[in-house]
Amino acid sequence: MELEYGPEKLAGILNCHPVNTPLSVGIQLKEASDLERNFEKLKINYQTHTGILDYLACRTRPDLAPAVSILSSFNNTPGINHWRQVIHCRKYLAGTIDLKLTLRPDSNDLSKTIQHFTNATWADDIETRLSRSRSICFWKSCPIACNSKKQRNITLSSTEAELNALSDGVQENLWIKFLIEELYGDNLNPTQFNVDNKGLLDKINNFGSNLKTKHLDIKAKWLQDLKKNNNIFVKLIPSETMVADALTKPSNLESLNRLKAKCFLVTVVFSSMAGGVETQLLEHSCDT
Repeated sequence: MELEYGPEKLAGILNCHPVNTPLSVGIQLKEASDLERNFEKLKINYQTHTGILDYLACRTRPDLAPAVSILSSFNNTPGINHWRQVIHCRKYLAGTIDLKLTLRPDSNDLSKTIQHFTNATWADDIETRLSRSRSICFWKSCPIACNSKKQRNITLSSTEAELNALSDGVQENLWIKFLIEELYGDNLNPTQFNVDNKGLLDKINNFGSNLKTKHLDIKAKWLQDLKKNNNIFVKLIPSETMVADALTKPSNLESLNRLKAKCFLVTVVFSSMAGGVETQLLEHSCDT
């Protein structure tokens, strides 16, 4: 979190009791009722507060991304429950104000392979039943891109939702890979896409033509073609190692800490006595 930007924007909350997660674990927010919209009488600029959170999430705090995505979806018609979760998120920030994103490519990683994790919820929006896609991309063990967004169509299965997320991730990866090759002056290996849905992998490997599922057929055939031409490699991984899981929904502490450790979000302690800075990796320091 940028110290020159964050603290003054957290005025009045820095001394509060901190919380462990950006959103209440498992919470499902929905459109505000007419009664809840009485919140507007308080003249609080809800969108300004979500904008501050978005500024941080897009730059140095990927752990905030799902919370910002969810809270920002209510910018036009916020209610008191949405505002309470904004306050919850700011309390989380107050308790993790020394958390920093460390960009340090692993010099021992000689594989020349981009690692991309994609994941999706399924019909978790209780108002629209839209799913949410999330992806995060690593180069030499260093996070270089991530995003979270609602899908555009209602999916009829979790596999279809995961297919949408993978398709979006592959499209994003095309320009990321091109950029890295331009910067490093080298040809990269096929990008490895990590998924935790076996049904998705089966569809990519064996999906046949079906007039009733044309929308799925097009995406599956496109991915099959990229795989056949050695442009991508799709790998099935255990769900407990899926770091993108913490980016799709209000996650528990274990899932959140896994994401922080993978992204090298570290606690930075400024020591006036030593005149320097001490850093601690999340695996050892993030127990709160």
